[in-house]
Amino acid sequence: MIRTLLLSLCAAAAVGVLPARDAFAQAYPAKPIRVLSTFPAGGVADGVMRLIGQKMIDSIGQPVIVEALPGAGGVIAAQTLMRSAPDGYTILHAAPTTLVATPFLLKNPPYDPLKDFTYITHLTDATTCVLVNASVPVNTVRELIDYVKANPGKLAYGSNGVGASFHLEMELLKLKYGLDITHVPYKSGLDGLNAAAAGQIPVAFVTVGSALGQARAGKVKILAVLSIKRFATLPDIPAMGEQLPDYEKIPSGDEMVGPAGMPDAVLRRLHAEIVKALYNTEVQERLKQVGFVPVGNTPEEHAIQIRKDMATMAKGIKAARIMAE
Repeated sequence: MIRTLLLSLCAAAAVGVLPARDAFAQAYPAKPIRVLSTFPAGGVADGVMRLIGQKMIDSIGQPVIVEALPGAGGVIAAQTLMRSAPDGYTILHAAPTTLVATPFLLKNPPYDPLKDFTYITHLTDATTCVLVNASVPVNTVRELIDYVKANPGKLAYGSNGVGASFHLEMELLKLKYGLDITHVPYKSGLDGLNAAAAGQIPVAFVTVGSALGQARAGKVKILAVLSIKRFATLPDIPAMGEQLPDYEKIPSGDEMVGPAGMPDAVLRRLHAEIVKALYNTEVQERLKQVGFVPVGNTPEEHAIQIRKDMATMAKGIKAARIMAE
């Protein structure tokens, strides 16, 4: 009897019968994939994700449904993800701050970024910048630093909210260069841009794609992209790293993660399909239009990056003296 059973198992293996878990992974995806997003519907990042989802459908033959769940620093979407099965059918499209900043901003964070998620890929880097109203007498970041030092407490800068990426960008600069400049938080970087263009504040941080129109109209001056090096698509705009050798970039762009415990085979298939769609010609053209740079790193690289970004964010939050709530 035992000998017959062993022979049967060997025969099954010989004809390629797979264990249940491997068979499940091979069949993935067999139903729609739900993408929870921390970005508001209709925004630039939301539009890019929906385009990527459309391209994934062509390859996997299943719907990719993007569901916008913004608010609470991404906590709503992240908690919804954590309650989902780790089967690859519910994943999260998140701003970096959801993963690497929000936990530092809450006294009792509802999740541990290093334990509660499966990292898939850092999807894109947002091409962001620092700019000034056209009337401000500076043309470089170095000149802006000198100008702020010469006018302590008299200037203000706009960001996309307390603890958000643009807020922490300036707070790190304030810490390094001893600057005294007032923070004015807005609901979005776009609101800060409009305030700078109107002369309500002298300095703002925003995505380059949003700023180009106002720059071409002569209402603002873009001083630098928030990057170590210049972007190939924007060769005429200097990078922060060129002007400030010790510059530390605050994480930007968007992340793709799943619940903790996703099967490796499912993770690899999902990663491959997302990256394939990311580098689709139409998606690439859209990214250039909105000032995003494709990344698509591996799950292993993504996890390493998250740890590094958490350390940078922690430093920025400490510099801003933001108290956990």
